[in-house]
Order: sequence, then structure tokens, then C-alpha cells
Amino acid sequence: MSIRRSLAILLPLALLAACAPEDLTPTEPFALDGATLTLEPIPQAECDAAQPYAVKVRWSVTDWAEPRFDFHIGSTKGQLWARVNEAEGESTTDPWVTPGMWFVMIDRESRQMVAATPAPALECPAAE
Repeated sequence: MSIRRSLAILLPLALLAACAPEDLTPTEPFALDGATLTLEPIPQAECDAAQPYAVKVRWSVTDWAEPRFDFHIGSTKGQLWARVNEAEGESTTDPWVTPGMWFVMIDRESRQMVAATPAPALECPAAE
């Protein structure tokens, strides 16, 4: 392969990598103006606060031209949990969430972080 052809292939790849947003890991809850992201722990049948649990994730964004969002776990480039095309909604995870696990909502096109919040601790109902 010629050097010219190699450069023609590698240069666009390098430019794309330079334009890619960096991986952001939140350290504090965050939401752009007009956006909310909340997590509600859901106790399992045999509630044990030391075990993973499910959460109900609710989001709402006002004045967003094209609401297409990705939800990542841990950071803006963390594991993809869900993709939604609604400005408002809710979805429930399976029981794999642990306290402090970050849910990060990003705009699918711009890759801008819209909101981020950590999973709260699970509180088990009092035994009767």
C-alpha cells in the first residue's frame, strides 16, 4: 500500500477521533435546564439492601428539538442501557443496580450529557 493511500485512510480516522467527545464520569448529580432524571429503587420480593435491585428510571426534557437519548451506566461512554426517542417517559431495569451506580442520559446526536444521577440506596420496608 502506498504512503499516500495510507494517509488518505488514516487522516479521516484521526480527525474523527479528535472530534469525539471525551468520556465523562459524573461526580455530582447534573441536569441541563429543563431536564430531569430520577431513579426510584424497587424492592424485590425478598428485600435485601446488600443485593442488587431494580430501579424505575424517569426522565423529562422540555424544549428539545429531536428527543433521541441514550442512557449509559457509569459514564458518557459506559455500557448502553437504553435508547429512547421520547422527551418524557419511564423504564424499569432488571435487578442489577447497586447504590451509587451512575445513570447518564446523553443526546444521541451531539453526545452532550443531558442529565446524570446516581442510584440511591435501597430501603427495605420494615418487617411486620
